[in-house]
Amino acid sequence: MLAQTSYEKLWDCQGAAPLAMTELANGNVLVNFQYSRGASVFDTQGNLVQSTHYWNSQVGGPFAIRRRSANEFVFVTTYERLDSCSSFMSQTIPPLYPAAGTMDSLGNVETLRCYSMNAANCRNFPRDLEVTADGGVVVWGRDKFFFALRTNANGEPLWSRHFGYDGVDQAFGHHGSFQFIHELPGGDLLAGINMDTAGVVVARMDADGNFLWCKSYIRPSGMVHDCLIESDDSFIITGATDTIASTNSLIPLPPDYHPQLFMMKLDGGGEVQWCKGYDSTPNIWYSRRASRIVRAHDGNYMVLSNLGVQGYNLEYRPLLLKTDLNGDTLWTRSVGRNGYRHSIGDLLPYSDGGYIYNGVIIGDVGPSSGAYYIFKTDSLGHLPCYERWHPITITDLFPVDSSFTLTSTDGAMMYEVTVTDTTYAPIVVYDGCTFTTGMPPSIVKGRTMSIRPNPNTGRFTIAFQDPLMAETYYSVYDALGKLLYQRPLAPGKTTEEVDLSRFGAGTYVIRCTDPGGVSYERVVVE
Repeated sequence: MLAQTSYEKLWDCQGAAPLAMTELANGNVLVNFQYSRGASVFDTQGNLVQSTHYWNSQVGGPFAIRRRSANEFVFVTTYERLDSCSSFMSQTIPPLYPAAGTMDSLGNVETLRCYSMNAANCRNFPRDLEVTADGGVVVWGRDKFFFALRTNANGEPLWSRHFGYDGVDQAFGHHGSFQFIHELPGGDLLAGINMDTAGVVVARMDADGNFLWCKSYIRPSGMVHDCLIESDDSFIITGATDTIASTNSLIPLPPDYHPQLFMMKLDGGGEVQWCKGYDSTPNIWYSRRASRIVRAHDGNYMVLSNLGVQGYNLEYRPLLLKTDLNGDTLWTRSVGRNGYRHSIGDLLPYSDGGYIYNGVIIGDVGPSSGAYYIFKTDSLGHLPCYERWHPITITDLFPVDSSFTLTSTDGAMMYEVTVTDTTYAPIVVYDGCTFTTGMPPSIVKGRTMSIRPNPNTGRFTIAFQDPLMAETYYSVYDALGKLLYQRPLAPGKTTEEVDLSRFGAGTYVIRCTDPGGVSYERVVVE
C-alpha cells in the first residue's frame, strides 16, 4: 500500500445525496460536487483537480455517479418536461422523469436519456443507481417515490415497476421507496425498502424484477439503510430500529425515542443469522441520514453513521465504526468542531489503506452557512484534527421476519435528452483544520504529554504539560494497530497511570485525544 495521508477539506459548492465517490486509476476521486450541474475530481490530498459542468434548464444535477468501465461512468438525475400534469392551488406542476446518462472520468457528459413510466403519477425523483454485470443500469426512486427501472447497456428499458405514490396529487398505493438495489453474484437483485409501518424490508428479485421473497423485520418503525453483499447467500444489512419521530428540528424528541443502529446478517432466503444493536447514549443516532457499510481493507466491516444532537432531530457528528465479522466493535472514531454540525454521505475504502467519507458541514464556513466536506483517515480511522470520542455499547437483537407481497404498475418509455457544456468559477476549498471564521481559531495539535515507566513492570505514568480539558481520553493500541481499550480522562488532571502488564511483552502505542487534536507515544513492555 502507499504511504497513508489524512486530511479534512471543506468545499464551498453544491452536491446531492448519496454523494457517491469513485477512486480513479491514478488515485484521484470522482464525486458529484459542483456549482450547478456537473462533477468534480479531487486529488490524493482532497484538493480540486477539475470541475466539469453541463447545462439544460430542464435537467437536474447528478444524484449519484457509478463506474461502468475504466473511463465510463453512469449518473442518475431528473428531467422536467415543459407542460403540466397536475395542479396545486394556483400552481401548475410539470412532470418530472428519472434520467440516466453516461460521462467520462472527468465528468464530460456523453449521453442522457429520461424515462416516462406507465403509472399515472406526475413526478418521480430518483435516488441512486446500480450498474449491473451486463453493463445495464437499475435506477430507483427516493423518499415517497416508489419505483425501480432497469435498462440494458444502451439505455433501453427492460422493465419498470411502480408501486404507487404520487407526491403531487398525494395519491397513495404503497407509501415508501427503495433504499438500495444491489446485484448479487448470480444475477438476482437484493433490495432494501422503507415503508410506513412495515419496518425494515428486504426483498430478493430475479433479474427481471420479479419478487422471489419480500420480508420485513424490526416492525413497525425500523429503517433499512445499506447492504454489503458477501455472496448469493450472505448479506449484511444496516439500519436503525426507529424512524425519525419528528421532522421539525425545533420540537424536542419524545423521551422514549432512542433508536439503535443495527447490523444484521441474512442468508440467501432472508433468514436472520445474527443482529447487533449499537447504542450511542447520551447521543441518539440521526437515522434520517443512512449509514453506509463497506468491506474494510482487512476483511472486516466498516460502518459510517450519523450521531444526532441530544434531544432534537438534528445531525451532530459522523461516527466511523469498525467491527469484526460477527458485528463486535473493534474501534470507533468521531470528529467535530465546536459550533458545527455534520451530516454524512458516502464512505470509500481508499487504495492506500485509509478511508474517505464525505457529507455536509453546517456552520460558518467562509462566505457560506455550510459546505461539503471530504475527510480522509488513516487505516485506523484517525484524522488530523478535531477528533472526538463517543462510547458505543452493543446488544444482541432478535428480529423476526414476516413475508408480504407488493403489486406494481409496469412499463416505461425512453426519450433522448441533450445538454451543453458550461463553465463556472473554480470551487473554493478550505483546509478543515486551519480555516478561521468569526469564531476564535482552535488549537489543532494535541497537547504535549510525556510517558515515564514505573518500577512495576508494564506500568507507566502519562504526564501532561497542562491540566486536561473536557472531552479528553487516551487509547492503547498493540503493534498491529488493534485497539485494546479506551479510557476517558477527567478535566483538570495532570497525570494518568496506565497498566499494560496484562497484555504481556510487546510494543504499544498510547494515544491521547483532546478537543484540539491528538498526540502519540510508543512504549515497550519487556
